[in-house]
Amino acid sequence: MDTGTSARRRSRAARIAYPIRLAQPGELDSVLGLIDHAAEWLRTKKNTTQWARPWPSPADRRKRVYEALENGETWLLFDRARPIGTVSIKSAGHEELWTAEERETKAVYLHRLVIHRDYAGMALGAELIEWAGRKGASQQNGAELIRIDVWTDNTELHEYYRRQGFRDVGIRTTSDNTPSGALFQKPLGTGQATRLDRIKEHTPQP
Repeated sequence: MDTGTSARRRSRAARIAYPIRLAQPGELDSVLGLIDHAAEWLRTKKNTTQWARPWPSPADRRKRVYEALENGETWLLFDRARPIGTVSIKSAGHEELWTAEERETKAVYLHRLVIHRDYAGMALGAELIEWAGRKGASQQNGAELIRIDVWTDNTELHEYYRRQGFRDVGIRTTSDNTPSGALFQKPLGTGQATRLDRIKEHTPQP
């Protein structure tokens, strides 16, 4: 994409609304495509192994992402008909990453949050975090926190989440050696992006 086209896209992205809806199982490849696009950028631009290969294998990753689609946990963000972002929202944390005491506090757990690089610099990632937090909280009464686990060696992403108001919880390991062991959390409703209000939930007509 040439520089002029990118600038025009970013200018448009700053002022329009973006529909978001539940992803369907048949949209698995759209979700994986966004993840793989982010993985390619990370491989070439950043000093991290995040998504350098599907973890722990391509088949396992595909199964894990598909199950989230079937469970109604994964959302797709669009610019018109083009998928430009995704996030999965859960109400329960990984039992080996989050302690039993931590899991007693109701929280919204975010996974696989991705914004296509064509839309970088528009604060859509921050806004998607806040939208997903509100959506997750609406699905469970009494949720107090947004929580996320991040690849342990992606220190730039750690800094990004700190700038969004998250605080470090710790770095933990699991029996299956997940590489995503850096934990962050923040109280719900403490983000700045909500003022933009560009992300609008869309319910397709039957």
